[in-house]
Amino acid sequence: MELNSIINKIMESDSIAITFHVSPDGDSLGSSLALWAALKKLNKDVKIICNDVIPDVYNFLPGIGNISKDNKLSPGFDLVIVLDCGNKDRICSDIKFDGSCFIINIDHHKSNDNYGDINYVDSTAAAVGEIVYKLIESLNVSLDPDIASNIYTSILTDTGAFRFSNTTADTLRIASELLDKVKFDFSDIYRRIYYSKDIKRIKLYGLVIDSMRLILDGKAVIMTITRDMLKSLETELGDTSDVINIGMEIDSIDTGILIKETEEGLKISLRSKYLFDVSKVASKFGGGGHIRAAGLTLNTTIEEGEKLLTEAFIEELNAGNNKSI
Repeated sequence: MELNSIINKIMESDSIAITFHVSPDGDSLGSSLALWAALKKLNKDVKIICNDVIPDVYNFLPGIGNISKDNKLSPGFDLVIVLDCGNKDRICSDIKFDGSCFIINIDHHKSNDNYGDINYVDSTAAAVGEIVYKLIESLNVSLDPDIASNIYTSILTDTGAFRFSNTTADTLRIASELLDKVKFDFSDIYRRIYYSKDIKRIKLYGLVIDSMRLILDGKAVIMTITRDMLKSLETELGDTSDVINIGMEIDSIDTGILIKETEEGLKISLRSKYLFDVSKVASKFGGGGHIRAAGLTLNTTIEEGEKLLTEAFIEELNAGNNKSI
């Protein structure tokens, strides 16, 4: 895959919109803000659009206040760049796929549907921030502390602070180059993301832990976040990647399933240690992701959602698709 076609399209475009997936996380936000800042340096009229709730934990990110809630993307822009989104149904903005604007799809999910006019999907990248870093380099835009902080946040969060198996030598090289090229407080970024939760969030952990049940003969843990839980704590859903990690700490399980009840239906996060390719399960329901982390949505009750997911994992077991990957 070459970045040249993306660079050429960016350079010939005057007005550019950036968006990403629903339920934005550190990767989608960090990579988008880094690219936004870089394109500003090229004197582009650029806008980030998100119609979902941005988790408070990321309020410290440079440029976060410039994200617009205006849902309409096209027509009106020469170019729309979608970051970190595997399929068009999960895009966090209203894009018309009618040819009224040019769409570039930049992602690292192997299950990506290639819905763009240009599709740059690198499943070896631990985070889209890695791809954006290389793109910014190719655009000959100089790094600054704001861009570096956002890229570092992208990589830090999607690698679980460099703990997950998706961390590569390239991942560590980019993080090292960021620290070598510009001065920014990387330790403060870690503190703000992992040690700045309010008491409502900690209490939510307690409710989720109380909801835990083992399924699949103890191979998986299923957890739920209901609207009643959030209402009782007077809090919002936001990014829940840290919540599912609690279940993954159980030594006897391979897979974590987190079901989140929203007004629009169920948002489901899947994680795996070594046994399942959870992206295959997610794809059965129109979702997608990575081998070890994936997501999907269902328009069912929690009980029906649990039943459908359990059956899908049993199908994977029976098909022999649960070998260590």
